Amino acid sequence: MKLIKLHVRGFRNLEESTLSFGSRFNIFHGNNAQGKTNLLEAIFILGTMKSFRLAKNQDLIGWDQASSLISGSVEKDCVSREITLLIERQGKKVRVDRKAVSRLSDFFGSLNVVVFSPEDLAMIKAAPETRRRYLDRAVFSSDLTYLRHFHEYGKLLRHRNSLLRSGDTGSLDIWSRKLVETGAKIITSRLTYIEAINPLVSGFYRQIAGKDESAEIAYQPHCLDRDRLVPDPEAHFSERLLAREREELQRGTTVIGPHRDDLEFLLDGKLLRVHASQGQQRTFVLALKMAEIEYLRTKFTFPPVLLLDDMTSELDKDRNGNLMEFLESRQMQVFITTTTLQNIKLHDIEKYPSFHIEAGRVVDARQ
Repeated sequence: MKLIKLHVRGFRNLEESTLSFGSRFNIFHGNNAQGKTNLLEAIFILGTMKSFRLAKNQDLIGWDQASSLISGSVEKDCVSREITLLIERQGKKVRVDRKAVSRLSDFFGSLNVVVFSPEDLAMIKAAPETRRRYLDRAVFSSDLTYLRHFHEYGKLLRHRNSLLRSGDTGSLDIWSRKLVETGAKIITSRLTYIEAINPLVSGFYRQIAGKDESAEIAYQPHCLDRDRLVPDPEAHFSERLLAREREELQRGTTVIGPHRDDLEFLLDGKLLRVHASQGQQRTFVLALKMAEIEYLRTKFTFPPVLLLDDMTSELDKDRNGNLMEFLESRQMQVFITTTTLQNIKLHDIEKYPSFHIEAGRVVDARQ
């Protein structure tokens, strides 16, 4: 899977540009706050319709523009597809091969993307919301039905919370059952993903660290028993939700569910954020990202497109070298942002396309 060409118009601070890319490494370089990350964001949105920066539609549109447009030519299994995404303040419109898309299944999977940003390195000590956001993004990349369940759960949660705040319990049971049914699907998908990714995380951690330490991810449900979730998440979720109903009516909010769950990162059975050094924490997150890429490669038989947002300045020399060695050994397309090309530890870097970004203007160094 490769992104062959990208066209952007009216997107954030970027000038209208049409860019052609190589099949391996593509490097965006320039000073900070010039638009490098905006280019990665445009690619990510083209594959997922979502921003990895939690941006709203109006944030994605240039200040003097009524809308923004992102289009790309994608090649997968020797077949080319044209994806066009129109972003307006009231929503997004997608076309694939010049035909309007009415079902998400007709869009997702055209361009599988994984992003690795400084936020990922910081998530070990961040709030649970950051780790949930990472997990949801990772699960969605490998399970295209997950996003539908995720959005449906959000709608049900908002409606149920509205009932709790109003004290109207007449239809609360109905909405609770719907919430439990959809929430159980989210929990099951998360657990399935973690079970699949754990052996890969452990293997890559040992490879990077050069030590026989056991790295592991554990799902930490909020006010739910993890062991009871595995055989029947719906029954256990329903039981606990009913037991906390009086408290929820007093507080006016849903206190149990996947919207409050967390991840635990463990090294030799101990919490990483408490017992590990900063170097061990960064090694763990790097192993986690490698595992995510490898899992997608095996699941779809081709690797995703990887977006590296200024990671070369965030990782020390050894970990940067480990990451580049891993990427060079995989036949995958990578987009890298950096302030200077000297930060990129690739062999024969001069043979890869590079683009200089300044004040939103993108210049192809090959021209």
